[in-house]
Amino acid sequence: MDPLTIIATALVAGAAAGGKDAASATVRDAYAALRDRISRHTDDSDAIAAVEANEAAPGSNTVDLQEALAAAGLNDDRELRAAAELLLTHLRPDGTATRIDLRHAKGVQVGEHNTQTNTFG
Repeated sequence: MDPLTIIATALVAGAAAGGKDAASATVRDAYAALRDRISRHTDDSDAIAAVEANEAAPGSNTVDLQEALAAAGLNDDRELRAAAELLLTHLRPDGTATRIDLRHAKGVQVGEHNTQTNTFG
């Protein structure tokens, strides 16, 4: 995944999980660290507003969130990406990737930047 997707995914998932009583202190702390890193490293009001809008309605503005983070120049911030990855790790405590069963699927691609041509008979 590209850095902006990782960061935005972590912000959406963290905001969604943080509002639930079941969210662990570790998840809440990791989300707070991610959010604090964004506020400390940019004074871009659009980026801050997009993060706050995401907290109000997690996932409702993912495209706007990614665009605001990119405009603020946060897509190249390695520490921000590391904070996002840490949060996502805490949201999946077993550290495994999501498993998808594709045994009966046709014309499926997994990964990024693929090209596919299907001809089914």
